[in-house]
Amino acid sequence: MANDRQRTGNIGVYHVARELSRHGWNVMLTVRNARGADLYAASTSERLVCPIQVKAHSGKPQDVNLGLFPDKLVTPWWVFVGFAGSAEPVCYVISMAEIRDRMARDPGTRSGKPEHERAYWFDRRYYTPGSDRELTHAREAWDRLGDCLS
Repeated sequence: MANDRQRTGNIGVYHVARELSRHGWNVMLTVRNARGADLYAASTSERLVCPIQVKAHSGKPQDVNLGLFPDKLVTPWWVFVGFAGSAEPVCYVISMAEIRDRMARDPGTRSGKPEHERAYWFDRRYYTPGSDRELTHAREAWDRLGDCLS
């Protein structure tokens, strides 16, 4: 199970790196499972550098756990990769500000945990094709990161 998740994560990170490279960015991967960004995308002049967190799902996207203290998350750009194991993965380029605006706290109805033990989540419907909450402006929107030629 852990190997499947790690493999899916690797597929997602390398797919994002490929797409960014195809769009003109210079991409540097970080050490896997390290805290913070999974990769850095630098413009050709290196005046613009974007740290990016990648969340990949082998099939249909799942909700992402943001932890108990999402205010401590600092990576400004996240790319959610749905259907990473398929021939046609779908990517959503979403800013940390957008995630914070839309995150929700576990209501505790099923877990029964007190509020201070309930994690924050980012709903999969924001990055699921065709859903009622899909952030269509973020789908395959690599240009949201800025001008890679700057």
